[in-house]
Amino acid sequence: MKNNPKPGLYGIRNSNRNFTDPYYWGKNQFNSSFPVALACFMRDKKHASNYLKLDENNKVVNEESSFDDIFNTTLKNDEINFLFETRYDPFSKYVHDDLKSIDLVLKNNKTGDFLRPLEIKLTTLPDNSTSNLSESEYGCELVVRNPTTRYIALSMSSSLEKYFVEIRKIFEPACHRIRDWDNSHEIQNNMHNIFIALETFFSTYQKYEKPLLMQPVWKTVGKSAMLADNCLDVFVWSDFAATRLFMDSAINSNSEKISRPQRAAIRLARFLFEISRNGRVYQEPIYDGMTYDTLNDKEFAISGVKLNPYMKCDRLTKPIIKKSIIKQIILGGGQNYLSPERRFDAIIYFSKDLFD
Repeated sequence: MKNNPKPGLYGIRNSNRNFTDPYYWGKNQFNSSFPVALACFMRDKKHASNYLKLDENNKVVNEESSFDDIFNTTLKNDEINFLFETRYDPFSKYVHDDLKSIDLVLKNNKTGDFLRPLEIKLTTLPDNSTSNLSESEYGCELVVRNPTTRYIALSMSSSLEKYFVEIRKIFEPACHRIRDWDNSHEIQNNMHNIFIALETFFSTYQKYEKPLLMQPVWKTVGKSAMLADNCLDVFVWSDFAATRLFMDSAINSNSEKISRPQRAAIRLARFLFEISRNGRVYQEPIYDGMTYDTLNDKEFAISGVKLNPYMKCDRLTKPIIKKSIIKQIILGGGQNYLSPERRFDAIIYFSKDLFD
């Protein structure tokens, strides 16, 4: 008699999550683990990811990149250890205080060698700002929290350690006179020069960029709860390309006070300046301080209207993976462990009999 397969997700054989336990099918876990399984499936089927990188003019370009490059290994999926909500310990050398966890750390399952840290943002296509537009104009809302921007800075630093002397020269004219990084008036007086230094840094060192932010998209038919036939794909942002998510808005902001994107840019500049001088950084004054009278609940958000120009391509309009494939990614009846949020608006929406 054939044994029933255990609940699981494609490609994730070695992990700190046990998918036979219903707990790991909760919303917070599923939203990061399913994208990894999707990436593993696409990898085995030789589908490339959409890779968003920065060119020498600080513009985002979309190229295809193999998942071997994204994962930083040619090891098979079952030879990789997928560790969720884990610290990427090689970055500890760059900070004096505690290193935060990141959504996913990939390690060689046999040797324990670290392979790649990745942040994961599962996003819906279209969002409210684009649902009434043509499909080619659809976009996703992306909310970024400060663990992501910390890892952007750390990822850059790990690639550029041998250039710290040169990097210091880029930031010193704009940053060395700042006495109080928490003083919004002082920062606003120096903001223009800080942005110039950042743009110089990006264009000088973009060739050292690395994959960091994995953004899977799932597409519905308009704003309905029905999946499109072609509904799944994966976009990956490099650490350098991800800076455009806040830099373009920061530069063009007309806000009288320091906006969230401007704050993200200033925090990055301070991080890079301090690490170029000292080789290590205290993160807390940067990412827990420097609030400029704005809540620290998130770093910034970008709507689908603004995100579409960065991501626009045939695969955003028509994602590469069909909905019929989902049963090959969620295995062993794992879908029965899913427990969506019991939101009142959703219950009313699906209870059509209330209005008969």
